[in-house]
Formats: sequence, C-alpha cells, structure tokens
Amino acid sequence: MNRIRYSVPLLILMVFLGMGSPGWGQAYRGRGRVKGYVTDTEGNPLEGVKVKLWHVEKAAGFEVTTDKHGKWVAAFIRGGDWNIDFEKPGYGPKKITVHLKELGKNEDIRVQMEKLQAPAIPAELLDRVDESNRLFQEQKYEEALDLLQKLAEEYPDVKVLHWNIGNCYFAMGDYEKAVEHYLIAKEEYPNKQEFWMAVGNAYMQMKMFDKATEAYNNIGLENIDDPAALYNLGEVTLSQNQLDISIKALKQAVALKPDFADALYLLGTAYIAKGDKANAKTVLEQYLQLDSTSDRAKEVKILLKSVQ
Repeated sequence: MNRIRYSVPLLILMVFLGMGSPGWGQAYRGRGRVKGYVTDTEGNPLEGVKVKLWHVEKAAGFEVTTDKHGKWVAAFIRGGDWNIDFEKPGYGPKKITVHLKELGKNEDIRVQMEKLQAPAIPAELLDRVDESNRLFQEQKYEEALDLLQKLAEEYPDVKVLHWNIGNCYFAMGDYEKAVEHYLIAKEEYPNKQEFWMAVGNAYMQMKMFDKATEAYNNIGLENIDDPAALYNLGEVTLSQNQLDISIKALKQAVALKPDFADALYLLGTAYIAKGDKANAKTVLEQYLQLDSTSDRAKEVKILLKSVQ
C-alpha cells in the first residue's frame, strides 16, 4: 500500500498569511441558525475574520467570514456542541466551544481578538522575502534558503523568517532542521494551528510518532483539515494499537475526503481491532462502493464476512 504524503506548507511571512477554505463534509447541516460579532480589544469591528465552525459529534463543518461590521452568520446547522475558531492575520487566534440549538433562537456570540505585537518589517525586507518566495515556488530550495539565511542574519529580531527557513529545510528533506527553525519562529508566527501542523508533519517524516502526536494534540484532531496528515496519524496510531486516536483521525480524514479509499480501509480494520463490528461493516461497505475489483477489495469482502 502506497503511503500518502502531505504537501509542504506554503512559504510565507506572517503579514501575507492566509488559509484556504477546507472542503468539509455536509453532515453538520440542519435547521438552526446563529450569528456573532468579532471586535478588537477596543470594541472596533473586525472585517475579514475567518470563522471556522466544527460540529463535534458529526466531525464536519464549514467556514464563514465577518463583514465590515464584524458580523458573521451560520445558517442551516445541526444542534449540539460546536468548536468555533476565529482567525485573522495580525491577531491572536481564538477558540471556543458552544452548545447550539437547532430549534429556537441561539444567543449572539461575541468575541474579541487581540492584535499581535509584531516587529516593524522594512519594505526592503519584504521585497527580498518576495524573491525568496519566488525561488521556493520554482523549487529552487537551496537558493531560497541561502537568501533567507542572509536575511535572518541581517534582521535577527524578525524571528518569523525562521518559519520560511524551516519550510525550505522541509522541502529539502532535512526535517530535523525544519523543526529547529519552526521552533525559533514559534512566538512570532500568528497561526498556531498551522505551526503545530508543520511541526507534527516533520516529526511524522522522522518517524518520531510520539512527538508528532503531541504536536497534533496542540491543535486538537477536530481542527486538522489535511486528510493526508490525518491518514498518516491514523496509520501510525493503529500500528501502535492506539485505537481511539486512530479511529478519530481516520473518521475525520474520511469526513474531509469521502472518496479516500485508503482511509476507509484502515478505518474498517481499526473498528475490527476494537471489536466494533457494526461500524466496521458500514465503513467496509463504503469502501466497496469505491473499489470492488482490486486485490484489496477481495480482502475487504473477506473482512466483511467476519463482521456479519
């Protein structure tokens, strides 16, 4: 079975930070509605805040963005517990958990975000970082690294440069060096979720699975939106007989990518190992809807007979 790999994080400075919308599943849908407002610590509305809502029980969610009034609205939602993350470049992220009703009125959610105190970044430095970004995107990793190391020497107070250096080392396969530089950038890097994902991914590549799991736990599995990273974590924890973690990771991988056949196969075997025949049967049947003719499909059909 080919091991699925994840992509290297984009080379960026915190002033350029922006995260794409994950392709989450639709199991969160219902008839409920909630709205909220996001301001800074002085009460000024914040536009462009990404509000990520995740239904805990259904392991699915979606994302909305605040308008010029700092307002956001989430409609057609299920009742239950929701994890809600608030992210905006230049501001410290916020994470809350709320219980929302599907029927009846939900109270408005009001959140304040604190502006990060970042060092002044000269325009000249930004231009040179742009050049390193271009080199990185052209896969000229050694050239990008050389430029960034010179910049880090010239601007020792701009620790976030080490995030970019870490990404170069990651792309070059030197994962130990990548972690070293990610940790230097830690305090200045504004998106802690992305930070811990990068650190966890590097430890996974070094087969330091305990450290990888520890890094991912700083995020919370429900907040990881990379199906391949979740698959890798599920595979490793399954091999270590950490069945609950494995099942949670693989369930989320499938929720994010329903046609993820490898994840469905592993999830089915994890359920069998746990003695959960009902869920094993459901998952393995889902697998056969995607693949019914391969050698693995033959194995899945045998497994299905064992859980009847």
